[in-house]
Amino acid sequence: MYDLKNLTISSTNPCLLVYLIDQSYSMSDKFGNALHTKADEVADAVNDILYEIGLRCIGSSGELKNRFEIAIIGYGKEPNSVLSGWEGQLSGKWVVPIKNVFDYPLGEEDDKPIWIKPAAGSNTPMTKAFENAKRLCNDWINWGNHRDCHPPIVINITDGEATDSGSSFNKLKQEVENIKDLYTNYGQAKILNIHISNKSGDKLLFPNEVNTGDRFERLLFELSTSLDENMIRIAKQKGYNIDHNAKGYVFNGNATDLINFLNIGTPQ
Repeated sequence: MYDLKNLTISSTNPCLLVYLIDQSYSMSDKFGNALHTKADEVADAVNDILYEIGLRCIGSSGELKNRFEIAIIGYGKEPNSVLSGWEGQLSGKWVVPIKNVFDYPLGEEDDKPIWIKPAAGSNTPMTKAFENAKRLCNDWINWGNHRDCHPPIVINITDGEATDSGSSFNKLKQEVENIKDLYTNYGQAKILNIHISNKSGDKLLFPNEVNTGDRFERLLFELSTSLDENMIRIAKQKGYNIDHNAKGYVFNGNATDLINFLNIGTPQ
């Protein structure tokens, strides 16, 4: 196994980022005390992080380098559906190089490009979404030179429980373990979860333990992998006080935590 600290992400050795976006009906609820919905907030945050990733990939000559490849998977927009979240000219595509992302925005809002719009439809087929992510990550790792690349990072954004995994969530657990079993020469695929809750109370940011009675909170915590050294460094730069065994999990975070979470999950 190679040392991740010695890896430079480049167009030759890109990194795969997979965003799983809960588009179930409950995402039409208000985001905390805000006037807009959870779906609005998530779409804004994902559009913002895609824009930031693109800006990071601009080389000294002004050319946008394909240092990242992006998949957006929406689940629950239609009953039991898992679909590509790309729209417009990217509709139906799964993994898209960042240069192609910037070539085909859906439109503009506030003088910045956007790629996805808010959606809130049906149930929460989260297990199927992770199964899809596993196939994408496995195919990507085994294509070309990707075994010499940064391990894929899967970021799940949800506000509810999986509706396709049974009461014990065993199916969901197995699909997530299948992703954790995927490796490049630089380590294990990462899984991060941001849990947007309707519950009042304290938020939980990158914990190394959870002690609440919420069984799905504990499940998502346990499904999340630990932050690597680079993620911990970025988190500390953003003011989070975290330990070295902190998990990539946030519960009940606000809008700032959401965009920071996406930044922390993106290698720099």
